[in-house]
Parts: sequence; structure tokens; C-alpha cells
Amino acid sequence: MTENNTVNQINSVITEMKMVELSNDSKIPVPRLTNKKVLQLVKFVAGDGMIIYSKFTNWRQENTVVTPALDEQGVQKKGEKDNPLFNTKFPTVEEGVEFFLTEIPDEKIAKVLAILLDKSTEETEEMDFFDTSLIIASFLDNTPIEKLAALVKKIRPKFRSMSKEDLKQASETQEKAPVVQLNPSQQA
Repeated sequence: MTENNTVNQINSVITEMKMVELSNDSKIPVPRLTNKKVLQLVKFVAGDGMIIYSKFTNWRQENTVVTPALDEQGVQKKGEKDNPLFNTKFPTVEEGVEFFLTEIPDEKIAKVLAILLDKSTEETEEMDFFDTSLIIASFLDNTPIEKLAALVKKIRPKFRSMSKEDLKQASETQEKAPVVQLNPSQQA
């Protein structure tokens, strides 16, 4: 590749870069989904995200109403294989959003925003809400989430956790491995 082609590619990326106009009439590039952001989000999800998700699933379970599905005579309906049928009423999306807004500490939301916006948590907290909303909307519009989700779905089976049997076998193999005693040399 010649130097001229490289310069042309860089220039085309710069001119193709989407910009967001902020409330103060300044323009900033729409944040991109980089490997760094993905790693930061994965770390967040693996740590704080799992705690939040656990709280959410407990809340959802506590706020889900399950009642027997009854026919006109008040007898519980039966499905395939004579299994009883139930009506399940899950919390609404609005109730879920309310849960997140009341249960998730502000600093956790600011941390996710900081990752997405390529800013420090402090800078993110001080940003204009309208500007933040514009940037996130543009980010979502310009990020091929569907392609990313399809790709993750495609590679996910490669990273599935080991079965209990494989895990047990691996730990037994490790326990049977000979231990080699290392003795320091006299020079050490």
C-alpha cells in the first residue's frame, strides 16, 4: 500500500466520521465502539452488572403475579401432557425503568456513560443532559448493534463454560499431576 493510499483512507475516515452538534454549537465525533470500550463494558457487566442483574431478577420475581388459568366453570385449564396452565403478569417496562432508576447508584450509571462517551466519570456527570442524550442516540444510530449481536451469538458457543463432568475431570487430572519440588541452587 502506498503512502498516498494510506493518507486517502485516513482522510475518507475523517470525512465519513459522523458528528454531533451540541447545545453550545460545538461539534464532536460520534463515539465508536472500540475494543477498549468493549473490554471496559465487559468488566463492568462481570462485576457491578451481575450484582445489578441479580437485584433486578429478584425484584422481577417478587413483582411477577402468577395465577391459575381458569376456564368458564372456574376449573384450571390444562395444556399438553395434562400440565396445568397459568397466567403470568410480569412487571411493565416502565416499572423496570423505575426500578433501575431507584436502585442503581448514580455513579454506576455515570460509569457506563463515561465508557460510552470516552470521558471521565466526573466529566460525564457535569455534561448537559441534552448533549448526552444526543451523543448516545447518535452512537446507537451509527453502531451496527444487530450485526454485533449476531456475531456474538455466533461465537458464544465457542466460549460456553465447561460441563460439570469436564470440570470435574480437569480438576481430578490436576490433582493427580506430579508435584516437582524445586530446590534453589546454592548460588541463589
